[in-house]
Amino acid sequence: MKKLYAVVALLCWSFAVFAQSTEIRGSVSNPIMNRVVYLFQVEDGEPKLVKGSSTKNEGAFVLSFEPAYEGFYLIGGFTAVAGQFPLYLKKGDHVELMLSKGKMEFVGKSSEENEVLASWNKLSPAEKMALKKEFRTKNTRFNAAMKQFAGFEMDFYALKNYAVAKESPLVKGLLVKDRYKNDEVFSYLNGKTLLCMYADAALNKSGDGMSFLSTDRQKGTYIFEKTKNKLKTYPQFEEMNAQYSRYFKDPGLNAKVAALGTKLYKATPGRKGANFSFPDPDGKMVSLSDFKGKVVLVDVWATFCGPCKALIPDLNKLEKELEEHKDLVFIGVAQDGPSAKNTWLKIIKEKQMGGIQLFAGGGNNILANDYKIKVMPRYLIFDRNGNVVTTEAPLPNSPGLKKMLLEELAK
Repeated sequence: MKKLYAVVALLCWSFAVFAQSTEIRGSVSNPIMNRVVYLFQVEDGEPKLVKGSSTKNEGAFVLSFEPAYEGFYLIGGFTAVAGQFPLYLKKGDHVELMLSKGKMEFVGKSSEENEVLASWNKLSPAEKMALKKEFRTKNTRFNAAMKQFAGFEMDFYALKNYAVAKESPLVKGLLVKDRYKNDEVFSYLNGKTLLCMYADAALNKSGDGMSFLSTDRQKGTYIFEKTKNKLKTYPQFEEMNAQYSRYFKDPGLNAKVAALGTKLYKATPGRKGANFSFPDPDGKMVSLSDFKGKVVLVDVWATFCGPCKALIPDLNKLEKELEEHKDLVFIGVAQDGPSAKNTWLKIIKEKQMGGIQLFAGGGNNILANDYKIKVMPRYLIFDRNGNVVTTEAPLPNSPGLKKMLLEELAK
């Protein structure tokens, strides 16, 4: 009897999971995308790949997935040129469609939301503009999202034609400060492109595109998109980041900015060291740039790293031997995650670790990324101007490290 209950429970669980899974079935007759059909979700105002499905006989495909959110997605080729089309999805939806060159059609009975979307897509720009943009379905979330989608889409169309149709009804009155009062624009499929086109048009009209944007995230996105391909060196990146970092606080945008910095930075001897900042045991933020005028040795370690801990006595001994050099700084940066903070504090005390001890809070940080640190322990040396002497200094139990530090101190 217990086994029977277990089987029934498993079947119920499987049915519940299946009921929540969203499935898209269809066929493709577009030669540009006849091998793989791709599904994208919207992230930061642009498509982000969810998954792809290889087509079978006669272009048939099936895509099953768990939606990250209820809302608009894109389906089609890998690029816009290949053809990408919007559809509205929520958990448990089952959609059938047909993709052909430049067109997508829903087949058979579709969800109420996608029926509305299909009707909208059949309208000409002039017809869409004349529409009151009030959508009435049983799904109030969709009604609001569709109204917003329609507004963004008409703005997108108008801005694409702005240069050649400034006096058309679609374009007139488009450039108004704070048109996008919040960051909902990033939920639109082409939100990032729309925002940049809007700021560019405002720049051409008034000479100041930034003043037309409403939030730091909007301004940061625009700055990053306009400058990222122009930056060829790490100093250029640093100059840009110093000037505009206040606009890069959004986590997604900040990650993109940091990735660009990592790409441009090459930690080779003589190059300016990439700055980093981490808290000390009292929570005070300490940066590499705080020690200009001094030679700096950075010990990259972790509490879970046995060889790192085994070398702490040798590092303490070296620091004691060189303590007369007041222009030499020892910095330890632990790569542990937040859960190991108490262990870190305990080891600092037990091992009587000297120098300045900092806590990175996890291995995915600016120091580890910029200096390509994959193995620990790792020792880095910086000169008095903050330039890299070496990113792979000898271990502290080797006379080579002391020799290298003394040579740098003598300069």
